[in-house]
Amino acid sequence: MELINLKNIAINAAKKAGDFLNSQKEHKKKILNENGRDIKLEVDEKTETIIRMELEDTKIEILGEEFGGKNLNGLRWVIDPLDGTANYFRGIDQCCVSIALMDDKDCLIGVIYNFNTHDIYSAVKGCGSFLNDAPIHVSDISEKNKASLTTGFPASESLESSMEFLENLKEWKKIRMFGSAALSCAYVASGKCDFYAEKGVYLWDFAAGICIVEEAGGNAQYASIDDKRYSVKFSNNLL
Repeated sequence: MELINLKNIAINAAKKAGDFLNSQKEHKKKILNENGRDIKLEVDEKTETIIRMELEDTKIEILGEEFGGKNLNGLRWVIDPLDGTANYFRGIDQCCVSIALMDDKDCLIGVIYNFNTHDIYSAVKGCGSFLNDAPIHVSDISEKNKASLTTGFPASESLESSMEFLENLKEWKKIRMFGSAALSCAYVASGKCDFYAEKGVYLWDFAAGICIVEEAGGNAQYASIDDKRYSVKFSNNLL
């Protein structure tokens, strides 16, 4: 299928997943796992099942947060059914559905759907980035003392590296911690923030953001820190 058609399939999948998540907001949320700072809900698994069913006809392998996948390289969908589960659990509207189409490390399609606000951030490689069909671009801020950084606190780091992290925050005008890697990427792409940096995130957390940020004129860098987790830096290409 052409990439535009695949993007539309991904958007429809994200919308169906978002509709389901909205329908469950007032229901009692069953916790499946709550280890450390992470939380898994039954609704995470049900939402991933919805997305997988919608993407099934594409005949492309799927790597998802909840059920994994056999194909960790090559052409595959990379999905996070609910990025920001802790926010969703507490009724905070900083959470979303994230769907990416990747070919090895190359991101061809990105879709991030904030179902709380019905905002869809999307991109196809070579075709620009959009928010609800309107083109978006990264900001033109080039100085940290005028820029907004979005990040997450590295709770698993050593005391020394945590102190270094806090010291670096002083350089920025504003610091925001949204609790959603995907939305942080979308905010950089749309110029709402200027730089996103975090350690310990998973591929499905930021995969869709790669294409969306790059097609909006930004820069997306990520590097492995162990078998599953990454360190990421997404910027407006000026900082």
